[in-house]
Amino acid sequence: MSGRFRPPGQCPVCGEWVSKGAVACDDCGSCEKSGWSGNTHADGLDLPDDEFDYDDFIAREFGSNPARKTGVSNLWWWVALALLITFVLMALMPALS
Repeated sequence: MSGRFRPPGQCPVCGEWVSKGAVACDDCGSCEKSGWSGNTHADGLDLPDDEFDYDDFIAREFGSNPARKTGVSNLWWWVALALLITFVLMALMPALS
């Protein structure tokens, strides 16, 4: 794309309307500085490079320890049982009076 485009008008990259006085396309990010090229849609996003190794990242970030057990511990089963008994007793108390 040539750098001759001047707003207002349709962006030469994505076709969206670029208003008068705009320095860049709101949709794709193309601007006079980039030559209104389509390569600007991800500029400034700090995306990883193509050679990014996801498995290496996970190993460095979280270590090699296995994941913790995610089940409900016995303590919470006892708490639930105690609450259930309490609610049943509270419901029966007015009936016993």
